[in-house]
Amino acid sequence: LFSSLVVATVLYYGVGIGGVYVRYWQLADQMNALATLAPSLDDATIQRRLVLKATDLGLPPAAHQFVIRRYDRPPEIRIATAYSETIELPFTTDTGKQHNEDRAAL
Repeated sequence: LFSSLVVATVLYYGVGIGGVYVRYWQLADQMNALATLAPSLDDATIQRRLVLKATDLGLPPAAHQFVIRRYDRPPEIRIATAYSETIELPFTTDTGKQHNEDRAAL
């Protein structure tokens, strides 16, 4: 009985905390894919697609603020965003700060 309670508690907390990291990695994956496709996309298209992804993931408004920069030497693109997500669990509230940055050669 005790082990079932421990498993249930771990699962309950894990779903709340794990969701933050799943969303983080999904956004990071989209940023990586768009950085790779950057030679054939303009910055407005990249921005629009990233904002749509952040909206679909239900991320806070700060996550919709992307910085997209293209550099000549070396020829590369950098895409970044930073945001915080609050996780409310029984007996505790935690704020996780996320910073995503991706770069790719042009």
